[in-house]
Amino acid sequence: MQCYATMKRYKVLYRADADTYFNELGEFIAEQITPDFAIRYLQRLRNEIEKLEFLAGVLPPSRNMMPLHYHPEAKTMPVGKRKLTVFFHIDGDYVIVDKILPSAMVTY
Repeated sequence: MQCYATMKRYKVLYRADADTYFNELGEFIAEQITPDFAIRYLQRLRNEIEKLEFLAGVLPPSRNMMPLHYHPEAKTMPVGKRKLTVFFHIDGDYVIVDKILPSAMVTY
């Protein structure tokens, strides 16, 4: 009989900075393309970020200074075909999304 370790499942929460970024990004996309496209794009991004529910525990902590500015135990994950970087940390049963930035702005 084999035993398989189960991955811990987290609940994903967003800090105000991350929600603000989503709103600003949505407004920008709606102005540049269409509101419908903006809604679909942001939903795809949220779906990718929600994968942290399972992935957060296996992603390594960041050793770079920029992510650590947002939290001392920060981790990062690229989303949106690597165009955006999500900064997050784990707090008990929660994954807290601290910040979302364009990947071009992230220095390592």
